[in-house]
Amino acid sequence: MALILVILVTSFLSAAGLGLVLMVFMDQLASTNHRGSVALLYAAEAGIELAARDLARSADWGAVLEGGEQGSFTDGPPTGLRAIPGGGVVNLTAETNTLNCGRVRACAPAQMDVSEPERPWGANNPRWRLYEYGSLQNITGVARPAPGYLAVWIADDSREVDDNPLSDAEDGEKGHGVLRVRAAIYGPLGSRRAAEAELTTVCHSEGAEPVCVPGIRVQSWQEVRQVIP
Repeated sequence: MALILVILVTSFLSAAGLGLVLMVFMDQLASTNHRGSVALLYAAEAGIELAARDLARSADWGAVLEGGEQGSFTDGPPTGLRAIPGGGVVNLTAETNTLNCGRVRACAPAQMDVSEPERPWGANNPRWRLYEYGSLQNITGVARPAPGYLAVWIADDSREVDDNPLSDAEDGEKGHGVLRVRAAIYGPLGSRRAAEAELTTVCHSEGAEPVCVPGIRVQSWQEVRQVIP
């Protein structure tokens, strides 16, 4: 009887010990995943700030929308596959097409003009194009960059009704001096976070000519939890 009692007590203590070890391990795993997720979101926000800095230096946002100007942080042509630090790849072409028409293959103009719940503006639907892209480890000034690949797209804002999403509205028209910026960070093992913002210049009339204050104002910001152009 004493031996049986010892065996039962030992089994109970062993089970309790294993349960405690498992609980501690799962708590550490959850904490690590949370920290990694928060770091990726901060990296996406940094992508928006990076684009805002370069856009503030641009004199013509129409040229930016048309593709005549590129951001300062790039690693080659804005197409093809890129390796993700820590493991995995991202297809820049497919990601851009998904934003523009909801498919990974090339988008025809008619497909981008289709009015859908996610893109209800028809001919004024945004034409997303890559503006900044590259590995976070290549950004100078970042002490401990998270392993990941950053991609930042820009597009015309949804307020304009000129049926030309590749050009900023004329001065005085609705949507002039406003751009949409979407930043996505791709981490190892398929992890990703994304954020989107509307940026605008701050201008006021002074005599016959508008005067713009240096810098960029963030009109709106949101975290994107699913692929919505």
